[in-house]
Amino acid sequence: LGPVHETIPEEYEYYTYAGYLDIEDIVRPKSHTKLYWLHKTILSVEKGARISLNTTRSGSKMLVNGLLKVATFLLRENMRKKNVFMIFSYIHLSEKKIDKYGSLSVKIMFLTFRETSVRKVTFNKKEKRHLWRCRCYVSTIEKGTGLVNSLIEDGRINEIGMVVVDEAHMIGEKGGRGSMLEATLTKLRFAARNVQLVAMSATIGNLKELSQFLGAKLYTGNFRPVELKEYVKIGLQISEVNTNARTEEELIRNDRQCNFSYNVIQKKHDEDQIGGLVGEVVPDHSCLVFCPTRRNCEALAQLICSILPKELTKVKRSEKISLYRALEEEGGGTVCPVLRKTLPYGVAYHHSGLTEGERRLLEEGFSRTTVCCITCTSTLAAGVNLPARRVIIRSPYVGRNFLTRAQYKQMVGRAGRAGLDTHGESILILQPRDMQQARDLLLSPIEVCLSRLLDDDDVGLINFLFSAMGLGIAVNIPGLTRLASCSLMALQTTMKKQDLHDKIFKIVEELRKKGLARIKIPSSDTQDSFYTILKCIQKKNSSSQKSLNPSLSSPMFHGNVLGSTPMEDPVQQRLERAVTDKDIIVVSRLGKAAIKGTIELDLAARLFQDLNQAREGLAVHCYLHLLYLVTPYDAPERIPIIPDVFYRAYTQLGSGEQRVANMLGITEGVVVRVSMGQKAKRISEFVLSRFYVALLLYQMWTNMSVWEASEAFQVHRGLLQATLTQAASFSSRVYHFCQELEELWALRDLLGTFTQHLAGQCVTELLPLMDLPAIKKGRARMLYDGGFHTVEEVSKAKPEQLTAVVEHLNLRTASQIINSARLLLIEKAELLQQQAEEVLMGLGYRTATTLPPKN
Repeated sequence: LGPVHETIPEEYEYYTYAGYLDIEDIVRPKSHTKLYWLHKTILSVEKGARISLNTTRSGSKMLVNGLLKVATFLLRENMRKKNVFMIFSYIHLSEKKIDKYGSLSVKIMFLTFRETSVRKVTFNKKEKRHLWRCRCYVSTIEKGTGLVNSLIEDGRINEIGMVVVDEAHMIGEKGGRGSMLEATLTKLRFAARNVQLVAMSATIGNLKELSQFLGAKLYTGNFRPVELKEYVKIGLQISEVNTNARTEEELIRNDRQCNFSYNVIQKKHDEDQIGGLVGEVVPDHSCLVFCPTRRNCEALAQLICSILPKELTKVKRSEKISLYRALEEEGGGTVCPVLRKTLPYGVAYHHSGLTEGERRLLEEGFSRTTVCCITCTSTLAAGVNLPARRVIIRSPYVGRNFLTRAQYKQMVGRAGRAGLDTHGESILILQPRDMQQARDLLLSPIEVCLSRLLDDDDVGLINFLFSAMGLGIAVNIPGLTRLASCSLMALQTTMKKQDLHDKIFKIVEELRKKGLARIKIPSSDTQDSFYTILKCIQKKNSSSQKSLNPSLSSPMFHGNVLGSTPMEDPVQQRLERAVTDKDIIVVSRLGKAAIKGTIELDLAARLFQDLNQAREGLAVHCYLHLLYLVTPYDAPERIPIIPDVFYRAYTQLGSGEQRVANMLGITEGVVVRVSMGQKAKRISEFVLSRFYVALLLYQMWTNMSVWEASEAFQVHRGLLQATLTQAASFSSRVYHFCQELEELWALRDLLGTFTQHLAGQCVTELLPLMDLPAIKKGRARMLYDGGFHTVEEVSKAKPEQLTAVVEHLNLRTASQIINSARLLLIEKAELLQQQAEEVLMGLGYRTATTLPPKN
């Protein structure tokens, strides 16, 4: 399907949908006083038509999202009772959308599920006969992929009416996430043609190409409800940027000179006069200052406070005290020294060094104008919606790299939001040496979005094709070729169809060698097929790999591993021949487990071997062994061993924990050698490094605060919490991996509850409250201490009661928490009702159809 390109006119007309209900009253946020031509056009598109939407930042993409969702749920008769998937780029962004749609869920009675790092939405293979509520699944790219795979596998993809992808330019992101998103969209287009795809972005240069990939209608527009003025500053001169310029001569227009009353010391420390630029807008309006590094964020926040007048400390003093107390509770009694100095002025910093709870509190403080200025890194521009009157870009660099056009647009797009400001302005601070590059930046088009399936030796394409085989979307070479031809990669590459066919043939052969796929054979011959896979795994491992993975030489790999006999596989000779176009290709049990747990193919065999070895002597007297097994394989790359810290942490372990270390081959002698800077013998560096990270996680598991663990292991708290979150995510993936391998039933049963505790990062009694949006460990503790011990108790509360016991909680957020608590209870009640009806129907009883409650 080719794209249909429709440009949104600059002239907008007022439009109210006179249909099943007044959409405007339901989904129009307070920041919009009317619906525009764009929204009318989107609502009137052909049923199920795919849409590619490109507008400016602050161009109402999320309002379009809300309109389409309501249309899917209620207005289009042929799409009634269809569910919606919303895919966002980051976990915290998806959680913010869950908060936003909480009241909408109550108004039109649909459920919003949070699919974050751990929670798994269960899809019952039996038809839900009495399902009357629609469901909206909000997820990240990774979990969205898992959910789509689950529905395709169960043959229930037709239950989805619409899939919305925000920030669709993430298709071009490196590191695996871009290729995963492209693969998911390609599978949907190939195997679910009735599902409406909606892709939205403000920073894609090759819009027509992306629309052609999706088979979508393209809607573009440059309209902003709030005017944005862009400036550059060199020395004391601030010049306006002509955004309509086509040549360098037209680009810059002189505007004004900076004339701030700085003393000699202030001029020396703040040469660019950023403090003065901030002081022009605060505290009446808000300001974001983007910095190139984390360290620069903290230093600049303190510098700005030294320039701002002390009278600012009296503005909203009670709100600042409340925010400080909430940060103190979140940090276990400790607040960052930098924030202690800057918060009285309404200034804070925001980067990955903060914990998730701290970031959320500061974002809420900024939204409520308790914090009027935030110094931040570029990640805030892409992941969090924090609009401001003025955006200052401290340097045209992100780290050591010069800004791209997309990054620049992301940053300046945060200035001026509808309903919050009458206008917005951005100021890019330049040094004379950067002026030419800045001119090129401002005149250049948005970077194109490139497929990442062929990056890193085709790893994205391999994972994509393997998943398709496992889900039954394409099961032979010609089918896989047709599937790959629907991808963005096929549009952008010069590869001929025969070349693509040959590449896929080589990929399939490589998967067979690794024991992840095989040629389908008669069912009577498949008894020992997985034993054949294990032999392939052993064959491909070199002696050097055996030293890194002691489990490879374990006796359990030479006998009855997975219900197979030690005899030679009777179909081995038949599997040795090359695959042909007529052969049906199926994935092995190990491959199915990798798909179920979204485990990288290169890690699947390694993970299975580690788990298989662990089950022979699993230590269950403490949690250290389980924590080691779910420590991500790439975690040691981010947290290197500090010898004296390692020795101190090891010697503080009890006898039970030290036995776990000994099982892994880590003795006191090994730790002593490491502490002396010597290389350990008879144990791999990888096992040592992974155990070191597991020790760090174990300290937090035993209720050591983030600040204490950060100080003890000399790791900044943001990285520490990120590692804990990644471990919880990996634990969830391992749990689903084990579900497909019956031999790992013990680990599967243990990891179910363990993963929930690890995700909550808190004591058992707080776990139920942690399911609620806007509730992290600190707020969960305050709710619990205030008498709200369960979700049911929260659902019955009034907003005023929650704000009375939780510091820095406004009535709007409290209402969202209560609504979410009610929806969680509805979800549990419906699940129990469905299970009861299935039991009764199995006994031959007829059950009444469940009807929605009357208002």
